[in-house]
Amino acid sequence: MTYPTLDHLGVLTPQEIASAQPLTFKTYVPTGTYPNTWDLEASAMTGEPYASLRDLFSFTAVEDVTYDFFSFSFFDPFLIQVYDNLGRVIAVDQESDGNYGMDHISNFVAPYSGTMYVDAGWNQGYADANKYVSLYINANIDTIPKPTNTLIGTDGSDRFTATKSSDLVSGFKGVDTMVYAGKRADYNIVKNGDVLTVSSNVKNEGTDILRSMEKLVFSDRVVDTQYGDLTQALYIGYFGRAADVGGLKSFQDQLSSLGSPTSATDLSARYAKDSAVKNLIDSFATSAESKALYSGDTKTFVKAVFNNVLNRDPQQAGLDFWIKAIDSGSLTRANASLSILAGAQTNTSAQGMNDALLVNNKISVASNFTFGLETDGKAASYNGAGPAAVARELLKSVTAATDANTFQSTVKQAVAGLPPVARSAPDHADEVPQPQFDAPAIALIGLDSHMAVPGLPA
Repeated sequence: MTYPTLDHLGVLTPQEIASAQPLTFKTYVPTGTYPNTWDLEASAMTGEPYASLRDLFSFTAVEDVTYDFFSFSFFDPFLIQVYDNLGRVIAVDQESDGNYGMDHISNFVAPYSGTMYVDAGWNQGYADANKYVSLYINANIDTIPKPTNTLIGTDGSDRFTATKSSDLVSGFKGVDTMVYAGKRADYNIVKNGDVLTVSSNVKNEGTDILRSMEKLVFSDRVVDTQYGDLTQALYIGYFGRAADVGGLKSFQDQLSSLGSPTSATDLSARYAKDSAVKNLIDSFATSAESKALYSGDTKTFVKAVFNNVLNRDPQQAGLDFWIKAIDSGSLTRANASLSILAGAQTNTSAQGMNDALLVNNKISVASNFTFGLETDGKAASYNGAGPAAVARELLKSVTAATDANTFQSTVKQAVAGLPPVARSAPDHADEVPQPQFDAPAIALIGLDSHMAVPGLPA
């Protein structure tokens, strides 16, 4: 959990930390003067001289509990400061209460559970008896997130709002939406198969588990997952890497505008019948990046596609099948990657089922890489041959047994390792494939019927 620190105010020394006086919380008893919303209270008070020399206290905080600090002294307290367990300032009073001789910090939400320190800032003026000083720390434990909420959608399109608790949500049918209060970059999103795990990296809002959720709405943007898997699959098939942030959104929008199916198999079948879909897919294959990745004769080309998509060479029967399809003209290089990808996801042989697991795991990891670019502010750094190679090597390390959740640490390392190179928007504008609607028609004879039948050669 990350939280801001006020480093300009200095850090407690080890000697100061060791000298802090511990405070213990007890049940809060309302006096009629202050609100009765508090549950616990810890306090210190004295009239001894030189009390201001011993006004540093320690207390045990609980994550997500809200605390109010009140400091009283003969003169207005200098400054109340709250420190974390490393002695860094994480909260100060704003000197705005208007009551001379008292300062306070209101609505401080503990970012973690453990030891914290508070400097009361007492100001007795000069050493003399009967200059009473006091410090009160009041806690409201009702702000701790409640247990997990379970939410189930309907046959239609549903809209859910994230709570401060952990939410277990199944959108069921329809185009379902989950709404978050914060900005997109404030949340970690991890995809593992058909499950999205969402958690805040700036405050504790629990961990949400989402199934069948097509849209995530944040305060500054919308993440549309409806075509996410298909777009990542195409990036893997044609570029061997995860999608960049701008390219992912652009291609998702184009697929949506065409009313495209969401699976590679259905898209492959529609390729032969819909010129707009065909032109959009062809724009991938004819891009400079894809041409550079897939060069050479037909045999070399097919092997390169298999190695990028499936991390292996094709078996001889499969190699012969795809070479014949391309050389005969029934399949062009422009749609071969999509066809091989779709075949891998529908093949019911032992090798085929292993390939399907691998492809699905690659899609999850690729999605998490792209999500990480947004969360870590690295979208502009994912540019050029070097970063593309990082993403390709990451996907090559994925296997059919990879668990995307446990693999997430490797993804984060890859994203963090991207160079901090700034570039102007839009990201990858020259690399995002655009549909070539004036491209010549490509004859596709009977291949869609083959792709609809499980068991294509591996």
